[in-house]
Amino acid sequence: MGSGGGFLAFFLILCSVRLAHLATLRPSNVAWRDLGGKGLVPITTNFHSRSILQADQVVCPLDFSILNTYTWINRACDPSQNTTTCCIAALSGMGLGTSKYLKETGFFELQDAATVDVCLNIFQSQLRKIGVQRDVVNECFRQGDAMDSSFFIRSPLLCQGIQTVDDFRRTADVTAIESSCKSNLKDHDQCTLCVNDMQTAIDKLVKINDTTKSECFDFVLIYAAGVVNLDGPWDAGTAYCILAVTTGAQGARKKVKVGLYIGVGALGAGLISLAVAVAVWYWLLRRRAAIHREFVARNNKMLQPNAPSLVWYEWAELKAATHGFSQKCLLGEGSYGSVFKGVLKDGRTVAVKRFRNCMPEGDLDFLNEVEVISKVKHRHLVVLNGCCVASSNSEGHQRMLVYDLMIHGSLADYLFNKSNPVLEWPERRKIGIGMAKGLAYLHAEVVPQIIHRDIKASNILLDEHFNARVADFGLAKLRPESETHFTTHVAGTHGYVAPEYALYGQLTEKSDVYSFGVCLLELLSGRPALAESTETPNMCLVTDWAWWLVKEGRIMDVVDSNIREGGPQDVMQRFVMVGILCAHVLVAYRPTMTEALRMLEGDSDIPEIPDRPLPLNYDMLGDGENSNCYSAQSTPSGLGSMSHPGSMSHRELLR
Repeated sequence: MGSGGGFLAFFLILCSVRLAHLATLRPSNVAWRDLGGKGLVPITTNFHSRSILQADQVVCPLDFSILNTYTWINRACDPSQNTTTCCIAALSGMGLGTSKYLKETGFFELQDAATVDVCLNIFQSQLRKIGVQRDVVNECFRQGDAMDSSFFIRSPLLCQGIQTVDDFRRTADVTAIESSCKSNLKDHDQCTLCVNDMQTAIDKLVKINDTTKSECFDFVLIYAAGVVNLDGPWDAGTAYCILAVTTGAQGARKKVKVGLYIGVGALGAGLISLAVAVAVWYWLLRRRAAIHREFVARNNKMLQPNAPSLVWYEWAELKAATHGFSQKCLLGEGSYGSVFKGVLKDGRTVAVKRFRNCMPEGDLDFLNEVEVISKVKHRHLVVLNGCCVASSNSEGHQRMLVYDLMIHGSLADYLFNKSNPVLEWPERRKIGIGMAKGLAYLHAEVVPQIIHRDIKASNILLDEHFNARVADFGLAKLRPESETHFTTHVAGTHGYVAPEYALYGQLTEKSDVYSFGVCLLELLSGRPALAESTETPNMCLVTDWAWWLVKEGRIMDVVDSNIREGGPQDVMQRFVMVGILCAHVLVAYRPTMTEALRMLEGDSDIPEIPDRPLPLNYDMLGDGENSNCYSAQSTPSGLGSMSHPGSMSHRELLR
């Protein structure tokens, strides 16, 4: 058997496998539409709807006029021929159209199911014109009552996710094909080289990861015919050598000594391959479904005993509530994922927190937040309404939490957005006390004690009355009463993390107190936790900046100039001093949150605040560089005798 004939046998076998693959890949009543790299969604495309789609003016970009010249399909689809023979020829005919389409557009397949459906309708019409009496499209591509057009739609799930010529070149080793399939495929030896190199490329693509040979088979052939060959896919030599298409001329068939039916003898092997392909694909489908079930079951098993009162939302309901998680509904983003505004069916407006890390290692943070927030109830903590756990081929693993919507967003969003009205003193006082009450509740009234670990302005939410709500408990820790402190991996946000926690991993409730002090100083000054100084472009911590102003006796300079005349200055100064005390470098000098709350409310006096070492980021910014943050301010007397932070011992910092 000649090399061309060997290839045609190979072509027949793989076409048989592909036809079976088409029959098992999708449910019988749906086709699938690609969402531009985001997955596939099911679309019902009834066979009888093709005329309706044409009426809607869907345009088919494929050109099938070449079928007027290459009429081999007449013989292959003669009523006396079996369905397999006819459908193999139909795939070759589609290959003529898609190869030319690839050459012109750079895309291997069509954009959606509607376009495919119209193209198949036109393909069938063209076959009628050349005398084919069988309903080839209906016979070869229909499954049940619906068209299965999934293999002609761009999809990241087919053949290593290849969709364009550039994708193919990045993924496949095309060097040999570019040479051997470039020209003169009428020559028997050149055709043999081209076929061998295509088979090698198919094998390499299949081995990259789990896929089926029938998927990548089409991509390699269409690329070689439509892109590589200079004569073009409709050239007689190219069409015959690569796509197994003949003109029907006896001379041409004798010249290459092969024909389309030489591969019939290999159908036995093809049937074996077919059975293997079907079995493997069926196993993959079952395994994928099992993975989705396991994901949902694992999360439900973890959550339900810890949060029995939560509402369990359906994925479809939350997707509809957020308009498909539209960017227009996006409220904010963080390392955990994104928060979207949503309107439920009953008219309630909620905030939907969609977690980004939905692999198994992301279970802990999700479970932690649900467990903590569902067990605590306080007017200054966010209210968790429910959750959603889902998993599917099209959407992947999903975890979501549903909260009451806070109208004014986070403290950071409102305070640092210049387009918002100035936050007046009464609101700032209310927010400061609300933050303190929420944290005091977690530290002193909950058993076991809860340490938040990520107190920052973006995790303080504001309702319609500017009441503060502490949010985001993904990093929270429950501390048994018997523990005075414990060592853990450091988590939190730069600028808010307590120095003893950042340097030594020592976590106590005083770590939250430090972060609260930073937030309170942000609230009072309108200055971010880490920002440029007004005197120099160097970055300064708000705690260091405020400390030096207080040491110089300029307490009111810490307060936002927009509100200094908006309230009693003695109360504002009290708030500043509480912020300074809470954010003290040394743990021993920080109050508890209960003590800080009493100071803010005027129920207890503020103790004298001791000196503190130089800023902890002194070394990190370079010798003397951080001191430039205060270059316009005199150095307080006696500070020079203080220890350098780099020489501070663990005991000194934690005493």
